This record gives sequence, structure tokens and C-alpha cells, in this order.
Amino acid sequence: MQKQMTAHDSLSAPIKILIADDSWVFRHILRDIFKKMQHIQVVDDASNGVEALEQIIKFKPHVLLLDMEMPIMDGITTLQHLMIHTPTPTIIFSSLSQEGTTRAFDALKYGAVDFVAKSSFFKGRDMAADRELIIKKVRKVAAVTVHTIDPMQAATGQCEKIEPQQLIFCEECGARNIIDTETYIIMGGANCFQCGDELKLSQQAKLHRLSHVIIIGAGEGGFVNLLQIVPALCSEMGAAVIAILHDEPEKVASFVDYLGSISAINVVRGQDGLTMEGGSCYIFSAGERVSFSPYSGHFVLRVISDSRLNPMAGKQGAINTALLSAAPLLKEKLAGILLSGSENDGIKGMEAIRKHKGRVVALTPSRCLCKEMTKRLIRKFPDVAVTDEQGLIKIIKDLEQQHRKLVVTA
Repeated sequence: MQKQMTAHDSLSAPIKILIADDSWVFRHILRDIFKKMQHIQVVDDASNGVEALEQIIKFKPHVLLLDMEMPIMDGITTLQHLMIHTPTPTIIFSSLSQEGTTRAFDALKYGAVDFVAKSSFFKGRDMAADRELIIKKVRKVAAVTVHTIDPMQAATGQCEKIEPQQLIFCEECGARNIIDTETYIIMGGANCFQCGDELKLSQQAKLHRLSHVIIIGAGEGGFVNLLQIVPALCSEMGAAVIAILHDEPEKVASFVDYLGSISAINVVRGQDGLTMEGGSCYIFSAGERVSFSPYSGHFVLRVISDSRLNPMAGKQGAINTALLSAAPLLKEKLAGILLSGSENDGIKGMEAIRKHKGRVVALTPSRCLCKEMTKRLIRKFPDVAVTDEQGLIKIIKDLEQQHRKLVVTA
């Protein structure tokens, strides 16, 4: 049975935090930040992971501030034990890596909600700004519900191999033929309905067919959610997944490399001119405006960077841009999903999807580090499907079954 810790939502009770760091100086700095705050209380501190796990059981804090580098038991090992036995919202600190590195994404994959690099914390900056930053992070993390994550039972993205229908253009007369691949195999071939010429089924096309498209919009905190969703998707799926992240292009590029290394589905850094294929996840930053262009029976991704946008076009968010472009082209073959994010983006695009009979889904706010984006969607459309990451994975797999016999053509 999956364990979970419900988000701290009391307006009167203080947020209880535990600090685990081998540096006495850093523990003292953090204690000083919170000592005069009525709504945040430091229950204790620990100098290594073993002590932290013992104190988690004793004090049941709402948030753990956990150092990555500690003696006896380091932060990642501590986090793995924690999320199996006593899931607790956790902020990881590290002096050896920045946000957007493999170590940071490892921490998020194993259950941390947020990450702070010590190299940019309390160094060459206004102490008041540092204090405000960490207080803001603690409050946001305390409001996130976390659940058991067993590193030995991570999702591997396995699914039933799909044999959909396939579009074939006759080489002789150019007619469009829809061929059922199972019938093709049984009969040993197929002929053009118009001229009778023999049709050849492309094995490569079979593996990269496109049955539908899923566009995922995410902002701050979205990396955590995508790390739970994308690795559970399989390379044989007929959907193309488009993920748009409101973050710096360099961090998004690092995330693509990391996500691709732990996922069965093909993870690609999105760029202009790519033809969408099933079984692929294309990831873009919010500094890029993505649209969809029909071309020769396929859909090509068109990308314009912020620097090339005119001022009026730039006012439309990246998530809205993609959704508004895709909705009238793909209609019921399109699904939109909003994850964590504070941006005022995605609502107009989701409205367009609903108008064209597509699917609209929101991540439950209790699983969002930043809840504003999904809450806006839920207020706008109270009947929208709302679920956690496991529920989103199930919806994606259900859509796969629904569209498995179809091929999207432009």
C-alpha cells in the first residue's frame, strides 16, 4: 500500500521543519532565518542521514531541509530510505552542483520537491533576499503532498506493442490507402484500391506512426512531475508528447539529456523542422513558441524564439501558443495537460481543446509546487479531470487504447 504525507494546510499550526546538514555553520544560519517566525518552527537538526531518519520518526516534520553531501549516510541515500518508509516533503541542498545538473535531477527523481545550490546561496547576495527565497520555498514545499517512491520499482515504460492502421500512398497513382497491418500480414500484402498496384508496408513507418498528440504545460516545479510521468511511457505508443517548460533553455537541455537516459520513450530537445512521430517526447522551453504545420501527410513542428517575436505575439504564453495551434488541426486527437506552474498560461489553449472535442486534464494542486496554473484551469472549468501523476499515466494509457487503431495525417 502506498504511503503518503498530506500537505500542511493549517493556517494556525506552524510548519515544522528539520535541518540535516553536516555543517554546523549552515545549520546555524538556517536556524537564524526561522527563529523569529511564528509560522515556521525548527524542531531539531541532524549532522548526517542516520540522525535525520531517526528524528523524522520522532518529530514528524512537515518539511526536511537535507544536505546532499554528508558523512555516514549522504543525502540521496537518506532520501531513498525516507521516501520508502516515511515520505516527507524535502528540499535538497548541495555545495557541489547547480540546479539543472544530473545530481539535482537525481534528487527530484527520488522524491525531493525542490533543490537549492549552496554555491548561489548566501554568497555574494543580499542576506534578506536569501532569507526570503528559502522561506518562500519552505512554504511552497510544505503544501505539496508526497507519496512513497521505491527506487527499486521505478516505472520502466513497458506497454503492449501496437499494430495500428497505416496510411500508404500508392507509388503508381498517388492514392491514399488506409491499410490494417494485421490484415496485411495475414494476406501477405495489399493492393491499391484505385489502380490495383501492390502496396509496400514500411517497417520503419510502423514503428513511428502517430495516432494522437499530448501537450503538457509546466512551470516551476514541473520537472518533478515530469520525472514521475515520462519514464512510465513506452516507446511503442502511438502518441507524440510535447512538453513545454517555463525555465531557462540551458536547464531544459540538461533535463532532456537526463530524462532521455531514464526513459523508454524517445526524449528529444524540440527544434524547428522536426516531423512529429509516435513514441517520442519533444521538450521545449517557454522562450520558444511552438506551432504545428501540416506537410505531406505529416505534422511538422515550427519554432520561433522569443527574440524573433513581435511584441504583440510575445504576449501569448508558450503553452497557449502550442495548444491554440494544435487544437483546430488535431481536434479529438489532442489532449492537453497542465502541471505545476505559477504562470498565467494555458487557459485559452485548454478552452480551444474543449471546443474541438479534445481531452483536458489538470494535475491535482496538492502535487504542484506552484498551484496557480492548475487552480486557474479548475476554476475556469470545474468539470475538468483532476488527478495525480499515476492518474495522468493511466489517462495517457487509456488514450493510447482509444486511438490505437488510428493514424493522424495532415
